[in-house]
Amino acid sequence: MRRVVTRGLPAALALAGLLGLPLAATASTPTDPPGVEVGGDCQWHSPRSGLCNVHVSVPGGSGTDNVADGSDSGSNSTSTGSSSDASDDDRPPRQNDEGRPACVNDDVPIPCTSDDGYWRNDLGCYVSPTPMDPQPGGDRSGRDPFTGEDLGDEGAYYECFAPDGGGAGTVWLDEPPAQAPPPPTPGEVARQAVAQMNLAAIRIGIAPTPPATAVVGVPVWLWVADPDTTTFGPTTASATVRGVTVTATARVDQVRWGLGDGTTLSCGVGTPYVPEYGGAPSPDCGHIFTRESGSEPGGAYTVTATTTWVVEWAGAGQTGTITVDPLVAQTRIVVAEGQVLVS
Repeated sequence: MRRVVTRGLPAALALAGLLGLPLAATASTPTDPPGVEVGGDCQWHSPRSGLCNVHVSVPGGSGTDNVADGSDSGSNSTSTGSSSDASDDDRPPRQNDEGRPACVNDDVPIPCTSDDGYWRNDLGCYVSPTPMDPQPGGDRSGRDPFTGEDLGDEGAYYECFAPDGGGAGTVWLDEPPAQAPPPPTPGEVARQAVAQMNLAAIRIGIAPTPPATAVVGVPVWLWVADPDTTTFGPTTASATVRGVTVTATARVDQVRWGLGDGTTLSCGVGTPYVPEYGGAPSPDCGHIFTRESGSEPGGAYTVTATTTWVVEWAGAGQTGTITVDPLVAQTRIVVAEGQVLVS
């Protein structure tokens, strides 16, 4: 790939690269984006010539002259956000805390067995392990002696004891209570709550916006477009499974961007680009491509945004955190070398 070295680049080139305008567009004096102090490698102070002194190559931390030769496929100095190699994320993975299977009464954990029998979350009582003898109604004719309901040929009546010693009742069960399913963990119930949230991948915000073409050496901005409760959180839902009620709150922990050139970034919601920012870099989530995309499949880089959600739950007298499967959005962007003017 040919080398490009220059010391004078029209401000219009940077602006055109972000907005997808023709490179002959009129230059204007940009407004600094939030948290960005324009200066150092690029001085936007020449209204007469419209030139800004900029290194076409990736700006170095020391401000020394650099050469863009396409050999750097994703140096951290080209990006804003938390950069890392695609295979190296130094953040420790979050551990799922599913909680303990719990028998509960009014959301208060209680023993799952007692001298009276086995606790049933769905019935709210301890069920005797043996059928009542004699059965209510004597020799049963297949109908409930109290309501006349057809009970079928299987099952029997059992005594059902309140957990606080408040008396006993009668319950019909098709199977002995020892064979009842064990209570779920709160984490299992939390996942039922998450299923109600309809979580979705983010809507990608990127400037320049495809099908506009990005320019080598010109900042690209990345952000979460129109974040809402389903794409970024927080959102809350509750679920009840076999008497265990859990409330879960989900929110995005991070957005991990893959730029297609070997660079990955971890960002928050990011800052949306507006034309007043000109050719300045994003203050919190952006990238500068150092080589064109012509050699990539389809002539474009595939940009992915993977959102990692964290779910905090509370229920059954416990609290914990679980993760859910990441959600991925993607777009494609063409990157070309710009026509520079040497001053």
